[in-house]
Amino acid sequence: MKISTGDKTFDLDDLDAAAILNSLPDGVYITDTDRRILFWNREAERMTGWNASDVIGHRCHENILCHVDKDGHLLCGREHCPLHRAMLTGTQSDLPSLIFAKRRDGQRIPVEVTVSPIRDNGGEVIGGIEVFRDLSPAFQDLNRARIIQRELVGVHIMPDPRIRIEVGYTPHDQVGGDFYRIEQLDENTYAILLADVVGHGVSAALYTMQLRALWEDGRAMLKRPREFLAWLSHRVEILKDTDAGYFATGLFAVYRADTGELTCGTAGHPPPLLVRRNGHMVAVESSGPGLGLLPDPIYEPATIVMEPGDRLLIYSDGALEIFNARGEELGESGLRDLVSRTGADGGDSVTAVTRLEEALLRYSENLALPDDLTLIHLVRVHGNDRSKSPRI
Repeated sequence: MKISTGDKTFDLDDLDAAAILNSLPDGVYITDTDRRILFWNREAERMTGWNASDVIGHRCHENILCHVDKDGHLLCGREHCPLHRAMLTGTQSDLPSLIFAKRRDGQRIPVEVTVSPIRDNGGEVIGGIEVFRDLSPAFQDLNRARIIQRELVGVHIMPDPRIRIEVGYTPHDQVGGDFYRIEQLDENTYAILLADVVGHGVSAALYTMQLRALWEDGRAMLKRPREFLAWLSHRVEILKDTDAGYFATGLFAVYRADTGELTCGTAGHPPPLLVRRNGHMVAVESSGPGLGLLPDPIYEPATIVMEPGDRLLIYSDGALEIFNARGEELGESGLRDLVSRTGADGGDSVTAVTRLEEALLRYSENLALPDDLTLIHLVRVHGNDRSKSPRI
């Protein structure tokens, strides 16, 4: 193929692919389907300190880059490895991913990664290519924002042998639009808020800071879900600035550890799933409009009693709006199936939240989940398990 530019003509067939890749300002490496490195360009050498002669023939997960994501997940396994998933699913990156690569000297550097499978002439995937760019100059401010947001959310309770709480919080970007807060109000009473702000990224994250301030402003109402949700909706209706007509969806619950009583109200948010000790699963349905949608909203919380061994899953809609390779949305029925199959206790150190998040990623068959994801798993502990400390 020939390309003419003025008085010059270039024959692309005469150009060497390696020479082209070595001229790029981004790091590039190519692997076979077993992630054995076949090519490593000059910019990859400069950024990582690894020479091509050091890494070619080795698998990329053999203590070379040792990628971790923004949440600290080691990516050199299978479920979380972008390059592996690109080859497994046959799909390329829709958007770049932020990960942290390890240089030869052990230093971690933030890099923006895109991946794609490589196919032969018959369409079969025979390898993968990863392109990465050093984000160190622009990363510091974003990382500070992430640290600030992490301080705003969290679980703030004392050890209590009557309950076990696990939380999984995975923003789509470095910062996200999900906000959660779990706080012990007195010896027996716990308040739980999960809000999913419209959108994700930096703009949505700024709104979560407003929610943290409103939590403090409304502290006197935290034991009264109906009143707190109505007040919260009114306050965010004043400050909202979106085209969606509402500020966020939300869920607010008050749990009594002495009786197992749970009062839960939703504001346009998916209902939590209650899994009885015998495996029977029901949605805890309540009604109410999204936060900030109406000037005078009415919320009707539901009250249930959790028996010892029962567990409750609270989640953002990032757990529902996931599509597989056939374009089928997971939805609530699919989530119920995954919750049943991942189980409450796997007999190992892996938490129920971690198993569920990995199951969601497997269902999506994509490189990463498309939205922020928050999972809150609350268990009323069996009477004979009172010596166990809660997982926080």
